[in-house]
Amino acid sequence: MKFIYVDESGASDQGDVFVMCGLMVDAYKLRKKTADFDAKLEELFARHPGARTELKTKRFINGAGAWGQIDGEERKQFLTEVCELAVANGGKIFGIGLSFEAFDTAANNGHEHPFGNSYWIGSAMFTSSIVQKKMQGVSGGKGLTVVIMDDNKREMANYSDALYSCDPWYDGLYQIQKRRRGSMVWVDRTARNRFDHIINTSFAIKSNHSSLVQVADALSYVYRRHLELMDEAEAYPGEQAYYAGLVDILERAREKIGRTPGAVCNQFYEQAKHAGWQL
Repeated sequence: MKFIYVDESGASDQGDVFVMCGLMVDAYKLRKKTADFDAKLEELFARHPGARTELKTKRFINGAGAWGQIDGEERKQFLTEVCELAVANGGKIFGIGLSFEAFDTAANNGHEHPFGNSYWIGSAMFTSSIVQKKMQGVSGGKGLTVVIMDDNKREMANYSDALYSCDPWYDGLYQIQKRRRGSMVWVDRTARNRFDHIINTSFAIKSNHSSLVQVADALSYVYRRHLELMDEAEAYPGEQAYYAGLVDILERAREKIGRTPGAVCNQFYEQAKHAGWQL
């Protein structure tokens, strides 16, 4: 069994970028992975007791509030270590980076997507589709995955309903190919095998109750800031190179969509993603 911890960055701001990322951990590695991140956070809070709070990455890395008591280089080094630890020992990253403007355009282009104008549900279902595609190829029937999201009271029920109902619109994101009569063909999904490698419902948790959800927030913010810096000036010299370096660490472990049949869902996400994001 696998656990994937998911958070997002960008929804409450005025920019054009929304990123949702999840960190996948094997069940047998979960306790150690959690303990490693707990220890890293506790060490940080012990060195700076006045700054003790939930690790919201944007506030932390920008020195907001009590985080401003910590030297900027120390904050940068800490975030680098979080990214390195996330992908250590087989950690996998799943997610998507959207442009709000591109998403709205795609949503109005007749793709008949099932999530209305909700970029949050659209991102969650794309991430789930990548998880499905990855885990359905796991040998020995060990592909079942539990999705644990940072609590979103408005959207969580809708997301669980979407996982349960398994709309065929998403089929093209995780279809597989098989050889038939000498040719490779895309195999149709059925009601029985849509999202069959993900527990039928998702689970919400407050981010301050889980260090791994806080890590997912960090990964989302790193990608988000990297994409933002493609279109705007640096806040300080070297900021663009710093985030590009973090993304280099993470990209080695990020699962991508790979080959698809070019269905309408694929067309939608190709249009809705940020120009700097590779599906």
